[in-house]
Amino acid sequence: MAEELAKVFKNENAEYIESDLYWMKWMGENPAKTLAGMFPYHNKYFLKEFRNDLEVQIHLEKMLIVSMSLVDKLCKAELLDYFEARQIPMMHVILEASKDTIKLRIKNDDIRNPEIQRQQMEKVGWQVEYLNKNYLEAIRVSTENKNIEEIVDEIKNSIEKMS
Repeated sequence: MAEELAKVFKNENAEYIESDLYWMKWMGENPAKTLAGMFPYHNKYFLKEFRNDLEVQIHLEKMLIVSMSLVDKLCKAELLDYFEARQIPMMHVILEASKDTIKLRIKNDDIRNPEIQRQQMEKVGWQVEYLNKNYLEAIRVSTENKNIEEIVDEIKNSIEKMS
């Protein structure tokens, strides 16, 4: 969705950032630091470096569209709270679907290897709970039985309402 949304906003200098790909590259370059947290959403070193890179892009006046699961307090503090404290405009969108649909999407995700897919599928329940309890202000978009264009259009309309 994020990649397609960036295409829609290409005239706004939009940049798509897939945190999972960034994480995999970062792990290869920083193997010792991955011991501080084996997943991107709770690794303090990764989050600070990722945040710093996002900040550079923001100062270049790019509209960043970041795909990331914000399912940890540290992640929220290092990213959302950090940028909010600096009054950097942002919009937090949670794409929702049933747990079964989410698991099916993880299974069909070609970015993750089978072991990572298995680990992610085991976490779906508590991650959905975390999102529901901790991000009451987020814009929620149901992705159930919708195609990519419908979802992107719904997010685009929300962004345009904010402008």
